[in-house]
Amino acid sequence: MQSDAQAFLDNGGAMGTRIAAHDWAGHPLGPIEGWPPALRTALGIALGTSFPTFVTWTDNLYMFFNDAYRPVLGAKADWALGRPLREVWSEAWPAVGAIVEQALAGESCFFENFPVTLERNGYPEQTWFTFSYSPVRDERGAVSGLVCLVVEDTAKVLALARHKQAEERLALSLEASGNIGTWSYDADTGATFVDERFARLFQVDAALASAGTDLERFTSMIHGDDRARVVAAIAAAIRDESLYDIEYRIPQLCGKDAWVNARGKVFTDPATGRRRFAGVAVDISARKEAEQARAESERKFRSIANVIPQLVWSATADGVNDYLNHRWQEYTGVPDTAARGAGWHAAVHPDDLPALLDAWQRSLADGSAFQVEHRLRHHADGFRWVLNRALPVRDEAGAITRWMGTLTDVHDHKRAAEDLKAAARRKDEFLAMLAHELRNPLAPISNAAQLLSLAPNDAARVRQSSDVITRQVRHMTNLVDDLLDVSRVTRGLVELDRQEVDMKTVVASAVEQARPLVEARRHALELHVAPAPAWVVGDRTRLVQIVANILNNAAKYTPPGGRIVLAVDTPGDEVRIDVTDNGIGIGANLLPHVFELFTQAERTPDRSQGGLGLGLALVHSLVQLHGGRVEARSEGRDRGSQFTVTLPRTAAPARAVVASADPPAVTSAARAILVVDDNVDAANSLAQVLQSYGHDTRTAAGPGAALAAAAERWPDVFILDIGLPGMDGCELAGHLRALPGARPALFLALTGYGQPHDRQRSRSAGFQHHFVKPVDLPALAGLLAGLA
Repeated sequence: MQSDAQAFLDNGGAMGTRIAAHDWAGHPLGPIEGWPPALRTALGIALGTSFPTFVTWTDNLYMFFNDAYRPVLGAKADWALGRPLREVWSEAWPAVGAIVEQALAGESCFFENFPVTLERNGYPEQTWFTFSYSPVRDERGAVSGLVCLVVEDTAKVLALARHKQAEERLALSLEASGNIGTWSYDADTGATFVDERFARLFQVDAALASAGTDLERFTSMIHGDDRARVVAAIAAAIRDESLYDIEYRIPQLCGKDAWVNARGKVFTDPATGRRRFAGVAVDISARKEAEQARAESERKFRSIANVIPQLVWSATADGVNDYLNHRWQEYTGVPDTAARGAGWHAAVHPDDLPALLDAWQRSLADGSAFQVEHRLRHHADGFRWVLNRALPVRDEAGAITRWMGTLTDVHDHKRAAEDLKAAARRKDEFLAMLAHELRNPLAPISNAAQLLSLAPNDAARVRQSSDVITRQVRHMTNLVDDLLDVSRVTRGLVELDRQEVDMKTVVASAVEQARPLVEARRHALELHVAPAPAWVVGDRTRLVQIVANILNNAAKYTPPGGRIVLAVDTPGDEVRIDVTDNGIGIGANLLPHVFELFTQAERTPDRSQGGLGLGLALVHSLVQLHGGRVEARSEGRDRGSQFTVTLPRTAAPARAVVASADPPAVTSAARAILVVDDNVDAANSLAQVLQSYGHDTRTAAGPGAALAAAAERWPDVFILDIGLPGMDGCELAGHLRALPGARPALFLALTGYGQPHDRQRSRSAGFQHHFVKPVDLPALAGLLAGLA
């Protein structure tokens, strides 16, 4: 609630509130209660008006203003209250100072569209104002201040200037064009005015047309088929003040039709405020003739494009798609109208779209041919690979007028090529693994042979060497047998000894074969055998091989201490064997290929699973020979896997004795040298050979044992197998060097991997020498003998 002395501020809006809240104690005018009545009255009137208004008081011209005046002040509005007018408008004072002095002398004055340069927003700005200054007198009749009402005309003055410039440019353009006429319809009087060019199009007397005539005189001369449409468009444009843009024909005396494009809109004259409907008319007869010729060519092109097998597209010179043939919708299921512009982006595989758009932009930039392979949505087959090609179409001057392109389905070809590459890669990986697997047993065999030649009379050593050779030869024999088995089966050379076979006894035999590996890896094996007879017709030996291979596979690819479940069931007229494990699982990319030759899960250098990866390929072929099927399932990495063999069931023979439903369950020198190899025979035989040369040799079967042995007594030489379980030899070398008390030592790599990249990797890990199994003992002995 304002005091009586401040009542004049009650209706003053935001500025009234601001004046009331301002601290006037330190101002030359003092507190509001002491302000003279004439000032309060003038401020009350100024604050209550909606016109931009300011009041000054005393010779110093202290400034007050209302809310409507704040936009005029711009950024100055925040600090101008109570400041001298000369200070607030210092940049304008040279222009308005004399006018202010005239008002202070008691003379009112008025100016219209007054130009002045202001800096109200931090930069010089040309402005125009209409304003009046009036003196304000105190109780004695003396002029003590002045009041100024202001209207800013800047926008109006600039609009008039632009309008004038536009009219001048339009006049010049029309004069230069030769085929563009102007017209104007006065909405208040109904008179229509046209220039000479427009009159010529309508075959009307130019003098009469420029003097003004009825609009109907012109509309009556429009082609009868177009007239009603034009009259309706004119009425709508005037009524709605919308854009008028229409094409129509005007019959000519020569018997032809002239085509006209008329454009216009309703304008309000910025000076008079009168409304007029005005625009231009362009003779487009030549363009229409050219369009008709192009339309004939376009029809021919589309007829051809719609019968070829490719998807055909075209784009404007700036790369906007404007045409797709019928094959587009047939292929993608997306209407061609929805794919124009950038709509086709949605049909491209999102992973391929960025690279495709980058290539397209490069072709647009330099005019080079466009060629990209990418995936495109197919209405019934997900995404398929296509070859997208386009060439620029150029005019006689060499400028690009548009782009023409095709999309060719190359999905089957690309997949075939990828399958060939994958098969070649798997073959190469298989051959490398085969070489490795064959070298591994050769190493202990070679070492044992060396021992036999060095100590032929040592019975214990001869017996030990013989055992090593026997075990390793057996391992090599198994590898060769697998290779020969696969070769015979895939070439159709295997003949099955078919007879009635009880699959329960087959499972029991397979379990016994797999028992050593299952127990060695501490797996729990659960057997679930249905009580119903499970007889099939087949080769018992091969059936045992099928189940044993799957069990061994589960044992290999399940980490130690895992769980394997073998179940036999007889649904319908089939016998089904399920082997389920909680092992490393099968990746989605590998799952479709697990039964193919040369296919194995990804291997790390430790090769902890071993083998050549032939087992499942052999299983698949043998199951097919028995008229059955085998399937693999897995939910992914570390989610385990399940293999299911299904065979046709037959009736049990009359002589058959039903086998036990529960097969036997599986319960679960002198240089100090450290030889580290998970193949115990290889490690021990090499250590014994080196001992025979006089070296102090110890062995370790894994990385943990090697670290413990090195910490207990640091050797002069480390001979490390690269393919160690858990931590490969390259990593182990780094951990050994990091042990407390580690000293310089010779690090020798001993491995079945001998490719150039394998040697490079061992060098990078700090090995001074790289030996391939079986080791060249004379070379190794010579190296050790030559150590300083």
